[in-house]
Amino acid sequence: MRAMVVKNWGEPFTLEERPDPEPGPGEAVMKVRAAGVGLTLVTMRTGVFGGEAPRVMGHELGGDIVAVGEGVTNVAVGDRCAVYFYLNCGYCRWCRNGRETLCENHCGYVGVHRDGGYADYVCLPADNYLPIPEGLDYEGAAVAADAVNTPWHCMRERAQINPHDDVLLIGAGGGVGIHGVQVAKLFGARVIAVDVSEAKLDLARQWGADEVINVRAVNDLTAEVKKLTDGKGVEAAVDFYGAPETFQACIESLTRAGRAVVIGAQPGDVKVNPINLVITEQVITGSRHSTRAELMETMEVMARGDVKAVVGKRVHFTKVESLFNDLKGQQLLGRGGLLYD
Repeated sequence: MRAMVVKNWGEPFTLEERPDPEPGPGEAVMKVRAAGVGLTLVTMRTGVFGGEAPRVMGHELGGDIVAVGEGVTNVAVGDRCAVYFYLNCGYCRWCRNGRETLCENHCGYVGVHRDGGYADYVCLPADNYLPIPEGLDYEGAAVAADAVNTPWHCMRERAQINPHDDVLLIGAGGGVGIHGVQVAKLFGARVIAVDVSEAKLDLARQWGADEVINVRAVNDLTAEVKKLTDGKGVEAAVDFYGAPETFQACIESLTRAGRAVVIGAQPGDVKVNPINLVITEQVITGSRHSTRAELMETMEVMARGDVKAVVGKRVHFTKVESLFNDLKGQQLLGRGGLLYD
């Protein structure tokens, strides 16, 4: 098979010919039909997530099961499936109480700690495959597996969006953020979208944003948010970018009992006044991917057409390096998509 390989962390992809994978006990092999590409992968390729190289990356995947190993009962040859990103144990207290992204025996990530799907085939634990519902194509399922299920978990469980909330979304024109706009609107919010270019803000408007702010055109982001909310602030602020200064703006833009949630994360510190937290009962927290159940919910929502995959550019998977360059240059609108033969 063809595979796009990172020989050493930090290096570009190299096209290699590798043997087709064979499933071991408890594993299954999927023929990849579509894949997504986002900024998280650019960060992963630096090696900061750990794992060993050489490595085939790629975790946002949709395709067909073509082989199953001994003992596999949850998938069969011919099943259309998406891939769950985390390699979890399934039996610790966090996995069993519905918060499996906090797994105590977490073994890493698809495409980082074991080979992913920027290749013709991928072999994974069978439990990492989830069925694609009727009405959702392979590309939609691939995008669902990170770019949609991540904001779905955030908006429902962490930011706890309610109808008529004012919600600030920083990085709203990116591959995860643009789907966050749709999810927040689905939950009934008024969305204030923030990004770094008019093109990204136009995209956010197209997908439902009610107000937009170009962060490069204002001196004080918090002041602009307060203007748009008549001085009140927002009930929820979600930072898809995660720089200390952007998350600080999220915190300072909250109203009483507001929730500030960081999804993208970069090194640094923010300032929090404990007295203010007591007085306002504000919540400052993070949000980490989603559970398998939430990915299945996300795909069902997309199959109904309530949230749509926003793919700004598509290339053949052997040209994935071009999408990484677009992401590093902040040129990609929405998600990147990979095509397969």
